[in-house]
Parts: sequence; structure tokens; C-alpha cells
Amino acid sequence: MKISNLLPFLVASFVAMFSFSSCNRFEGSQEIPAYIHVDAFSLTTNYEFEGSASHNITDVWLYIDGNLQGCYELPATIPVLERGKHDIILYPGVKLNGISQTRVIYPFYKPYSVEDFELEEKRVDTMCPSITYYSPDESTIEFEFIEDFERQVMLENAANSDTTIIRTERDSPENWNDEFNNSHYSGYVWLGITDSNDTIDYFCILSDEYHDLPDQGNSIILEMDYKCNEIFQVGLRAKISGEEIFPLYNVNPSPDKWNKIYLNLGPRITDTPEASWFKFYISGSTDPGKEAEYYFDNIKLIYRD
Repeated sequence: MKISNLLPFLVASFVAMFSFSSCNRFEGSQEIPAYIHVDAFSLTTNYEFEGSASHNITDVWLYIDGNLQGCYELPATIPVLERGKHDIILYPGVKLNGISQTRVIYPFYKPYSVEDFELEEKRVDTMCPSITYYSPDESTIEFEFIEDFERQVMLENAANSDTTIIRTERDSPENWNDEFNNSHYSGYVWLGITDSNDTIDYFCILSDEYHDLPDQGNSIILEMDYKCNEIFQVGLRAKISGEEIFPLYNVNPSPDKWNKIYLNLGPRITDTPEASWFKFYISGSTDPGKEAEYYFDNIKLIYRD
């Protein structure tokens, strides 16, 4: 058969197949969903022991009767096909290491749950999840380090650092601030050329030594808020035979507003069981003749033992 004679047959076959698949697609009961709407999570903390309520929760992970329905970027209006009373759990999600492809349930925030929640088709139910960190009674979470710059600065500068981190002026408009007004200071690093023509183009600040961090796959997260106009690096220093440096993450600038990031230190610590201690570090540099400003706040090292 010639190709020209085949064309009408092929077209007719395609139309028939499409019509058949289209009919099948809409066969059966067509359920009308109920909807759950979530704008955002709110976080409350015990400031003395847990630091600020700063967070960057970007997602909600929805479970109904223990079954995962999906992960949704906030704000979200989520269609569900369940009816009647069901147990709802909303888990707060973050972008681990600041990467959109690594969206995870944050392991230290307690989820928001409602029992016997009534779902009705077509109706949009708005939920306002208020959460906390897990309490010591609920989980073995340790706040190993909190730096909010409200007291003395606990971070030290490395030997090769041109400068150190200082506290900002009280209630400076550049500072990170919260709605409860617990924060009056932030940390500040400046790089550039001084009035006396000295070049300050590199900084590196360090934590204390940590001897008892858990290994073998435990979640060990460094939280921090930052605002800066240059990239900075976060990594670990480890005491093995000597002191070894492990660069882990390069964090992009956020020059116009404060941002928060959750950095996972656990894999490197797991892979270095021979280390007798670890320190985390934050470092940054700038090109000669160029100024750079870095603001930091609410730095927390948290793990589950």
C-alpha cells in the first residue's frame, strides 16, 4: 500500500484511539475533593533554652490517617478525596542546605496534628498550624550551641582571619528583628580597605570544640539567619592527627533581606569517626578594593542524640 493511501487509515486509527482513551479517562465516579488550605506555620520557642523563633518553613507535608498525601510549597490549597472525620498531621518542611531539590521534613520541629477533623467535599478548610521544637520529654534533642549576639560573642576568629565578628549597635535598622522584640543585636563582619589603607579581605570565625557530637547518620543541623552581599562558606574543622578543614557549603548572598538556612553537618561527621573534636566555621572573602558586609544572627547547632 502506498504511503498516500495509508494516511487516511492512520489518521482514522489515531482519532479512534484518542476517543477511546478519552472516554476511559472520565469513566467511573468523579469525586469532588475537599480542600485543606495552609498559609504558613508559626513557631514558638522557649527563648532561654531554644533561642529565637526564627524559621524558614517553606513546605507542608500532609498526612491523613498516617498516610502521606504529598509535599506542598506554602501557601498551599490541597485537594483531598477523603470524607468525614480523619486524623490530620501537618509536618513543617524546609529546603535542606538551601536547595530546592532537597525538601525535607525538619526533624526538630514538632508537627501539628488534629484528630477527627471533618472533611467535606467542595469546602475549603483553612488550618493555621502553630508548632514548637520537640521538648526534652518527647525527643532527645540537644541545643549544643546558640549565638544570638544578645550577650557576649561566643564565636572566635581563626588565626589567619583579617578581622573578627562584632556586635552591631543596639536596635540598628540593619539587625535581624522579631515580633516579640527579643533581639536587639546581630553579628557583623566588614571587609574592605580601612582609612589607614589596610586591606581586610578575609574573615573566618569558629565555634568552640565539640567532642561528643553523635555520628552514624544522626541529624546535626546548623541553623542561621544571614544578610550579606558576598558569598560565604560554612564548613568543619576536625582534630584527627592534626587539624583538618572540610569546606561544606557555599551560601549565596542575600543583600536586601534576611534569609535563613538549615545546613546538614551530619554526613561529614559520620564520615570522620576518627576525629576527637569538631568546630564549625564561617568564612568569607572579597576581591581587593571591594567592600563586603555580612550580618549573622540566631546561629544554632542542634542534634538528636
